[in-house]
Amino acid sequence: MSTQTLEKIETTAPTSTAATAKKTTAKPVKEQKDSKLRTGWRRLAPKKETGRFSVVVWAGFFRAIVLLADYLLAFITAVVVIPLLGAWLHQQSGASRGALSADGTIAMWLMPLLFLVALLAAGEIVVMRGMWRWATRMIAKIRDARGEATGADVTPKSTIRTTNQSKTNRKRSK
Repeated sequence: MSTQTLEKIETTAPTSTAATAKKTTAKPVKEQKDSKLRTGWRRLAPKKETGRFSVVVWAGFFRAIVLLADYLLAFITAVVVIPLLGAWLHQQSGASRGALSADGTIAMWLMPLLFLVALLAAGEIVVMRGMWRWATRMIAKIRDARGEATGADVTPKSTIRTTNQSKTNRKRSK
């Protein structure tokens, strides 16, 4: 027999009965096709190779993207959307024709504008928090792909005292 034949025989033969038991009891895993977006993100995520960007760089990148998007969202809302809403409400309420008194202007123009601005602010906060959480998930995926430990994996030191420490540190009252 040649050495190649011996290697084939050695690799195909099970080494123990436990290995064959594991093979027979294991359920077949269904292969799930990943979406194009998911495979694209996997290509972007750094592997365990050295020379790639560190997790800190990726975290800074995702946080900067989110902060830039938050800034643009708030700026466009403040400079474009709110003035357009104010002008539209001013025109629709009749305040532009001078038909409303001061009380009517407050009731028909200012209060609806403040309500819409509050709704916009609440919606923007929800969107901003969603983007921040998205960035946090992406950073966690990159950290997991690189195999780095997270802060949750580290167990804190035990705070249990021995009986001698408890007795000596206890305050005595007279």
